[in-house]
Amino acid sequence: MSVTKRPAAPRPRAGRAAIPPPARGVWAESGHDSIVDTVRDAVASGRLPAGAKLIEADLAATFAVSRTRVRQALQRLSFVGLVTLEPNRGAFVASPSIEEAHAVHAARRLIECNIVRDATRHCTANDIRRLRAHCAAQAEAEARGEDVRLLRLLGEFHLLIAELGGNAVLADFMRQLIPRTALLQALYQHPRERGCGVADHLKLLDQMAKGDEAGAVATLRQHLVGNLARLSVRPAPTQMTDLASALRPPNAKSGSAPGAPAPPETAATPTARLRSRPR
Repeated sequence: MSVTKRPAAPRPRAGRAAIPPPARGVWAESGHDSIVDTVRDAVASGRLPAGAKLIEADLAATFAVSRTRVRQALQRLSFVGLVTLEPNRGAFVASPSIEEAHAVHAARRLIECNIVRDATRHCTANDIRRLRAHCAAQAEAEARGEDVRLLRLLGEFHLLIAELGGNAVLADFMRQLIPRTALLQALYQHPRERGCGVADHLKLLDQMAKGDEAGAVATLRQHLVGNLARLSVRPAPTQMTDLASALRPPNAKSGSAPGAPAPPETAATPTARLRSRPR
């Protein structure tokens, strides 16, 4: 009996179908957990500092929810690295050390320089157009003061380049490093300084479009060194801060609860306090 061989399926083009789309992580809009979204926004905008203690009872009062709901939100924030849960001590906003910041950026320089070299060699005009459109979205987020969206887009840009590089192993490493870099930027970089990343991205794209591998690698290295230099790793403040105020967006009314409907007029608005981690 003769066996008819099926034609082999076409191999995916390197850097396209072989690598899944970039993960958005904690900086993506969750859309269904106001506590997670509000804490994340407060960290990204600099209102909630590294090392700040998030007290369950205070969060429950601020959001008018149960402590069980607060614990679930803190678990989610812990899973993505934004919050640290310590036994018998509670929940704290993550506070990566300066040593960790240097280690993360050193790892990115080692890995991403090879990625950019390969991406410059293989990218097409359509790839460059897609990345320029992404840079336009970054500039728009910066102009509108959309801190969380800008953080997400800045990291996502590098994941898109990793996709073009065609090395799935290096892309996986990048998916681990980008969220840690974004956390460092959220905690230790002033929101106004993040726009430097957009200008660097455009310069990098110009060199990739010309096929200038050496220039693209040099620009990327300079970009990562600049990002590290713009981090200001400071000890957590020792004074107590009003947690409700830290979680409330700057344009919100002072009497409204963050991320939740305003409490009834007859209910007293709680004054939650934010404590810093003892050093």
